[in-house]
Amino acid sequence: MTSRRPLLVAALAAAAVATACGPKGDPVRATLDGIARAVERTDAEKAASHLAAGYRDAQGGDRTEALLTLKRYLAAYEALSVSLADVEVTRSADLARATFRADVSGTPRKLGGLDGWLPRSVKLRFELTLVPEGKEWKVSWASWRQEGGDQAP
Repeated sequence: MTSRRPLLVAALAAAAVATACGPKGDPVRATLDGIARAVERTDAEKAASHLAAGYRDAQGGDRTEALLTLKRYLAAYEALSVSLADVEVTRSADLARATFRADVSGTPRKLGGLDGWLPRSVKLRFELTLVPEGKEWKVSWASWRQEGGDQAP
């Protein structure tokens, strides 16, 4: 696991903070908004509940690993802020794809020197796949790359 992975996974979970980027009533956006609310309340379990049972990320991480990373990440930051740009969602009956840029900033806790190695800001380009599972759409796959911001040591 790279030192930036906690920020990247949490950014995925927090990606829906920009609620103005989609029509009201859109079930894909409802999933993203639910993740954002959970992250803002530092509720990693609730955020992970929006990941599909078969979730994988581009690095091979699964839902359990994402949950553990979210727990560590949310404990490491006092506050997080995420804004989205260039949001595009395409959808069929059983699959949705969302792409966007997330500008993430946060205040790392001073505990144990976390504020010395965790980045305070990062710009990430995301690609997500969502699938219907039960009564909602859930994130089944995620990929991201850094486009700017602080470099983690």
